[in-house]
Amino acid sequence: MATPRPLLSRLRRETRRGPAPEVVTVDRRGELLAGDPALGEVTADGRTWVGRRVSGLEDGRAAERNLGLVTAALEHAGVEYFMVPGRSVQRYVVGVRLTDRKALLGALRELYAGTALYAAEPVSDIWPATAALYAEGALPVELKRRPVIRFGEILLGPAGQVLAGLVRGCDVEFWRDGGPLVEQREEGDARAAEILGGLRFQAPPALLDGALVGPRPNAVSDVVPAEARTPATRTIGGTAHPTFADFTVPGIDEVTFPLDAVYTWVDGDDPVLAAKREAHRTGRAPDARSREAGASRYTSHDELKYSLRSLDMYAPFLRNIYIVTDGQTPSWLDITAPGIRVVDHKEIFRDPDALPVFNSHAIGTQLHHIDGLAEHYLYFNDDVFLGRPVTPGHFFHGNGIAKVPFSPSQLGLGAPHADEAAPNSAGKNVRRLLREDHGRMTVNKFAHTPHPQIRAVMREIEERYAADVDRTSRSRFRAPTDIAMGASFHHHQAFLTGRAVPGTYKTRYVDVARGDADERLAELLTNRRFDFFCLNDVNSPAEQQEEIHRKIHAFLEGYFPFPSRFERDA
Repeated sequence: MATPRPLLSRLRRETRRGPAPEVVTVDRRGELLAGDPALGEVTADGRTWVGRRVSGLEDGRAAERNLGLVTAALEHAGVEYFMVPGRSVQRYVVGVRLTDRKALLGALRELYAGTALYAAEPVSDIWPATAALYAEGALPVELKRRPVIRFGEILLGPAGQVLAGLVRGCDVEFWRDGGPLVEQREEGDARAAEILGGLRFQAPPALLDGALVGPRPNAVSDVVPAEARTPATRTIGGTAHPTFADFTVPGIDEVTFPLDAVYTWVDGDDPVLAAKREAHRTGRAPDARSREAGASRYTSHDELKYSLRSLDMYAPFLRNIYIVTDGQTPSWLDITAPGIRVVDHKEIFRDPDALPVFNSHAIGTQLHHIDGLAEHYLYFNDDVFLGRPVTPGHFFHGNGIAKVPFSPSQLGLGAPHADEAAPNSAGKNVRRLLREDHGRMTVNKFAHTPHPQIRAVMREIEERYAADVDRTSRSRFRAPTDIAMGASFHHHQAFLTGRAVPGTYKTRYVDVARGDADERLAELLTNRRFDFFCLNDVNSPAEQQEEIHRKIHAFLEGYFPFPSRFERDA
């Protein structure tokens, strides 16, 4: 199915800026920028790039836009194509016959010679070493002859910040028609020759008759026999694109069950809550006056607002989002927005006499009681953010097994102590219980990421270790006797009972009070190469709070500049 004409017309209106000049001069980039106020320059990786400013960006929109640019050119040239199941969630992949490469490249030049469209090598780096701007002239021969070429625009935010680089471009694979082996005349056909040559010895020659042979592996098959070329469609952003039926069937590891997200949130700047916290803290044992009960633990930098923006941009698969609070609602939150609900502690604590609590360990013992919560869900702290598109497969296997974020950091030995970090004490208490039951030694902590959770595991812990869960649920402030039920106990219990395996989490942790925080934040903003990141402000000195607040707000506004659907209209 070709790209619908309304989309094609819109893309042409947005991108076409007149015919390409016959001779490209050194001033062509300046002319391009001067002729289109939506374009701007950005310096990254030691090079200057041209990008397009956008006024909004939701998940996949960068990839969808680049897919639309490519498919509009294919429709313009009358070239057939099919969607290929790629191996990355960052971009879409289109298959085109090798014999149509020249027609596609010509159509791209005709439509986009006066725009910010790039052609680049298909690498995982956000800034590929080999890339050429269409507006600056003919593509290098070595790029035109590649078996896979990436096409896309760099998208910039309102302040000129990079929102999406060429890693979000659309990959075009040039597929060969199968049949008797012929001499490989085209440069860059080594992969096709390898596949055809291998099949010649592994399968009857008839298998190749009418087959299409891809230039590289994909998620399903890089050879499509004639019998498997059953037409089908794949809808992306409301547009149906042609593909093959076998490319649309969910694989055995694809997550098809619903997935929710749960946040624990507190507005530490609320004077009513602060007074309540201080009233319960007065006269407590020394552990309640430790750094774990300090006010900096409850300081709000509006992280929740930006964490929700990250979900809106990069995790559209989430069914419902629950925000668990102590009678609070963020002033900016639109509680009528579909898919979000504020849950009061009173709704989930089995024993209301345990309230109020100011301890995330206590709250974590009750989250699985949320009415209507999916069996599989993600537990978020509000200082954790998605840094780029993710899928349910980041967190779970298709059979429901969780992928838990083991950290290389260790708990250490010895008994829990009031002077050590609370997660260490809570982890050691979990270790003691699991060692008694399973005879195993737990060593590692867990990364600051979204935590995949299975309600059945949480219910099992609640029943089997009832005294420890109950004690922690009544611990108003973090204490050395707590257990970490969601971020440690769940993961270890699930792993030891065959319901979890170690996951791969590409994450970045930033202590915003450290001297290297500015450098780490700048790298995050420029390259956007982490799936998740955490901005942690545990115990910053009071005199630094205002500066740190400005730093965090500026960074988050730069990374997530557009309001989510969960925010009230300004």
